[in-house]
Amino acid sequence: MGSILTREQGRVIRARTGFYDVQHDDITLRCTLRGTLKRRHRSETGRRLYADPVAVGDWVVFTQLDMEEGIIEDILPRQTKFSRQYAGKHGDIEQVIVANAHQIVAVVATLMPPINFRTLDRFLILAEAGDMEAVVCLNKMDLVDEAERTELAATFAVYEKLGYQVIYTSINVPESLDALRDALKNKLSVIVGASGVGKSSLLNALQPSLNLRIGEVGMRTQKGRHTTTLVELFPLDIGGEVADTPGIREVGLWGVDTENLEHYFPEMEPYLGTCKYNDCAHVAEPDCAIQEAVKAGEIHTERYRSYVVLRTGF
Repeated sequence: MGSILTREQGRVIRARTGFYDVQHDDITLRCTLRGTLKRRHRSETGRRLYADPVAVGDWVVFTQLDMEEGIIEDILPRQTKFSRQYAGKHGDIEQVIVANAHQIVAVVATLMPPINFRTLDRFLILAEAGDMEAVVCLNKMDLVDEAERTELAATFAVYEKLGYQVIYTSINVPESLDALRDALKNKLSVIVGASGVGKSSLLNALQPSLNLRIGEVGMRTQKGRHTTTLVELFPLDIGGEVADTPGIREVGLWGVDTENLEHYFPEMEPYLGTCKYNDCAHVAEPDCAIQEAVKAGEIHTERYRSYVVLRTGF
């Protein structure tokens, strides 16, 4: 009579198409999905609901087949999730990048590539939509002069006033990494940003044993090359874990009600309900309290521009 296979709980620490590394106690198993679980995550017509039903950070129930392999039977409820609209040809499905994280750390660079505020604001919205905290990390501070630093500090003070922690870093200035180290300690953090902003370089500087691949930014395109190719959890010696993610060029909003997008912009909250029209979109309507606040300098123009682009699509 054969041995009875038992079910255990573990956490997904690495995912690549169709295969998931699940950690349980001191072992890591290479797992696939039970067919019934795949079917449960499709619509009645068989359409996929997710780019992948399992994400790094998920706690799962699995059956161990041998010392190396197992089968995932179920996914336990998520506390948080960092999701975006899937960037593939079927854009109407959800891509959960990391589950059960405490926070995202949105990394932007002073130069090479230049700051993209639209992308940064999308990351912050997705963090709120996924019930996570958010930290802003402005990297490559060594590439700008004193006057530019002062200007950047004034710009990013806008985010600090909104309650976001802003950290200024350079891998060439070791003491600048102290604040980032403190922010990551004892938390599960998702490191996000465009290719080339220096996510992997920062993590290598914090903990050289990670030995993550890094790339350079093309001088002509001012875009980074993908060096991280999959999402993976890494334990930190200081406590906590980080999920290093591939550089994200398309940040399609998921789980966000774009018809009520103003609720994801904290600076707009004091003005809600005070416009002339109850259904004001705050874009081109007359007597709009939010547009007036922008003109008065009470709402930053870059943040408002992000709102307009996300609300209208252009």
